[in-house]
Amino acid sequence: MKKKIIFNIGFWLFLWLVFAFSLMQFESTIRSMEIASLVVFPLIIPVYIHDFIFDYFVIRKQHILYLLCTAFLVLFFGTIIRELQLYFDPTGSSETYGALLFMMVLYTGARYFRIGTQQRMQLREEEKKRIKAEMELRELEAKQSQAELNLLKSQVNPHFLFNSLNSIYSLILSKSETSADVVMKLSDLMRYLLESSQKRKVLVKHEFEFLQNYIDLEIIRLGKKANVDCRISGEYHGKIISPLLLIPFVENCFKHGIGVMVKENNIEIMVNITGNIVKLETINSIIKNRNKLSTAREGTGIVNVKKRLRLLYPDKHKLEINEVDKKFVVGLEIEI
Repeated sequence: MKKKIIFNIGFWLFLWLVFAFSLMQFESTIRSMEIASLVVFPLIIPVYIHDFIFDYFVIRKQHILYLLCTAFLVLFFGTIIRELQLYFDPTGSSETYGALLFMMVLYTGARYFRIGTQQRMQLREEEKKRIKAEMELRELEAKQSQAELNLLKSQVNPHFLFNSLNSIYSLILSKSETSADVVMKLSDLMRYLLESSQKRKVLVKHEFEFLQNYIDLEIIRLGKKANVDCRISGEYHGKIISPLLLIPFVENCFKHGIGVMVKENNIEIMVNITGNIVKLETINSIIKNRNKLSTAREGTGIVNVKKRLRLLYPDKHKLEINEVDKKFVVGLEIEI
């Protein structure tokens, strides 16, 4: 409301000053101000009436009625203003009708220009606020995602360490000569875990070496208790991947695929990279009274890795976990 009042006062004051200063080269200052007042101020009422009928008829698309009303205003008020000006200044000339029509159009155009400018400024401010809000939201989501990833990584380490310590414990109980080698391998594995957990990406080469070391450790622990077929291949040099995404599936093969009967303990692990696609396939036997799909495949490690895959590779991974011919089959593809 305040801006509207300022606009109206400013409009008429500016118009009056323009007329007054333009006349000062022909008339005295006082006379110029009198003539400017006589020309400008009588136009105020018809100009505002025109502004009202413009909004009323044009918005309703009643253009003919608008033109008729405008013509009536020009003729009616133009005649009154002309007579008024001749009464106060009989020697002056008057172009009342054209001036009145011009002022009507000028005022309405200026008002809509002001409204349009104000709306554009408001839109710019709203757009700036929207962009700022989106940036803050993205930053918050990124921080939240990173916090969740850090939490999931922190859950991986204790889980993996617990299973590895169980392996060493079994070797020590059996007084195996390979206990020292296993401890060294575990030391290398834990060092990698600690280093990779601080990184968002690691070399695929290091991740594959980590998997191979873990599998070697488990083969040493199991000895002749299981038949393990491991194949890791592909051109992986220079390529990177988020760490610790493959190990939970490999770990589950040894955790849930080893039973009492040696002939039942068959594990196949195939890891390959072709182009930018990393593929992992694991197959292990289903041990009676021990494996259930709901428990064996949805433990802490698998639940965590599913969350990480959704966060790190949305729409760029495919995971299938099935039971086929009394075997658990896991297929994972990641586009890195």
